[in-house]
Amino acid sequence: MKKRQVSRSDILLAIIAAANGKELSRVQLQKVAFLVSEEFKSRLPGDFYVFDKEKFGPFCIDIYNDTEMLHYWGWIRVTAGAQPRNDSYSIATSVDIDSFQLDDDIKAYIKETVAWVVDMSFGEIVRAVYRLFPEYRDNSIFKYSEEEAELESFARSIKQLQEGKTHPARERLVELKRTMAADG
Repeated sequence: MKKRQVSRSDILLAIIAAANGKELSRVQLQKVAFLVSEEFKSRLPGDFYVFDKEKFGPFCIDIYNDTEMLHYWGWIRVTAGAQPRNDSYSIATSVDIDSFQLDDDIKAYIKETVAWVVDMSFGEIVRAVYRLFPEYRDNSIFKYSEEEAELESFARSIKQLQEGKTHPARERLVELKRTMAADG
C-alpha cells in the first residue's frame, strides 16, 4: 500500500496537535512552521510555506488561509483575540501528532519545538528566531538586542532545568560554567 503524500496543512495540523490541547498563538504557529521549514526543506511538500522577511521576522500569509480551512473542517479551534494578531489555535479533535504519516525525526522535531515555544511570549519567540536566523531581521520593526536574547535564553534554560523538562538546558549550564571558568 502506497503511503499518502503529506500536505502542508497536515504539517500545520501536526504542529497544533503537538501542543497537547494548549493554544498556540499566531506568532508561535508562524515561527514553529518556519523552524520546521528550515530544518526539513528538502523533505517537505513542494508547496510548503514560503516565508518572507516581515516586520516581526519570518511570515507566511498562507498559514492563516490554511488555519481557516482547518477550522472550517472542524480540525482546529480558532480563538479570536481582540485583534487578529491575538488569535490562537488549538486542536478540536482527538488527533495526536503520532497519527500523522510524518517521518519520526520530523515528528520529534515538531514536538520538541512546540514544547519549547508554547510558553514563550511574543517578544521571546521573535528574539529567539532572530538570534537563530539574523537575516530575518532585515525588515523588522521589532527592537532586537543580542544581550536581551541571550539573557532570555539562559533564564528559560535554567527554569526548564529546574523543572526537569529539557536536556539542552543542562548543556547550556555546562557551557556557561565553562565560559565563566575560562574568564577567571
